[in-house]
Amino acid sequence: MATDSKRKLFSYRGGTFLLLSLLIIALICGFIIHHFQVVSKLAVSRHTDEGTFYIIIALAIVAIIISVVLSVRRHRNIRNLQQIAEAMENGADIESMPEFARDELGDISRNIIDLYRRLRHASNEVEREHENAMHEQQEKLRIKRQLTNNINHELKTPVAAIQGYLETIISNPDMSEEERRSFIEKSYAHSQRLTQLLTDVSTITRMEDGSNRIECQSVDLAAIIDEIRDDVALLPEVKRMRVNLELPRPMMVKGNTSLLMSIFKNLTDNAIAYSGGRDIYIKAVESEGNLYTITVADNGIGIDDEHIGHIFERFYRIDAGRSRKLGGTGLGLSIVKNAVLFHGGNIEVYNRKVGGLEFKFTLPKAS
Repeated sequence: MATDSKRKLFSYRGGTFLLLSLLIIALICGFIIHHFQVVSKLAVSRHTDEGTFYIIIALAIVAIIISVVLSVRRHRNIRNLQQIAEAMENGADIESMPEFARDELGDISRNIIDLYRRLRHASNEVEREHENAMHEQQEKLRIKRQLTNNINHELKTPVAAIQGYLETIISNPDMSEEERRSFIEKSYAHSQRLTQLLTDVSTITRMEDGSNRIECQSVDLAAIIDEIRDDVALLPEVKRMRVNLELPRPMMVKGNTSLLMSIFKNLTDNAIAYSGGRDIYIKAVESEGNLYTITVADNGIGIDDEHIGHIFERFYRIDAGRSRKLGGTGLGLSIVKNAVLFHGGNIEVYNRKVGGLEFKFTLPKAS
């Protein structure tokens, strides 16, 4: 503070007062000289007049020097401020600040530059947020268009199959009862796949467009998993797998019952359809951050590493023909990932060293 005060000794305000004082002194001295000239015959010698005259000249020179110094300082500040103003007018980023004198105009200039920098930063942040929002909106539109195209493609297969079977039945009234029943059963199987596809699409749409309308409450996840295990136990023996559970009880999480059910149903259905194993292992432990860490694994054949990074993509199939034959829609694992993310968790997948595939994800505990 003391240093700044010393540096501002010759500030504009102090310099102006000093200059005015000197000018007043000069005027007073001039008046005195005039007075001495008037009364010189009475009391003042010539030597005194000459001394006083030299003093006045010296004071005038000092006043001129101070005026020049102040003018130069002011001109430099104004020139620097003009350069800054031109840069501001062009919308440029001011990386380095010119050197301003430690005076009132310099302080004002520095404050203006600092304000401009803050406004520029705020403007850049707004532009960046706008660009991100536009990019996100465009990405959503792209994903929706892609989803629509994929849905159209996926719908064609069961619709065309159903139409073909029914046309065959209608155009062949003499068809045997056994053939007719076979075609009807195949039509029914395709209609089930069509229903499942529409259900899966509706689930994804709910999570993406209406997440704020999806009700969440405290749910006992152990009870949901028990229900999944009981459903698997009722499957025909060729499809049935043993479901091994290791869960805390009760296992309360905050979420949507339907979406939580879809996570474990899709994972178990995926293991039953494609793993080739005999066991499913579901384990949950409490972890830091008020979360449950859950693993769903099987002891099947696993998948090639090249597919690991894609299995959560919509309509991605490792074996497209086999998937459709088994009634898969290609949306099950995408629903799993979106449902986990909707609940604030994360999910990853990898091949087990002992064989099979393992999904590991987190879900929030109910407060």
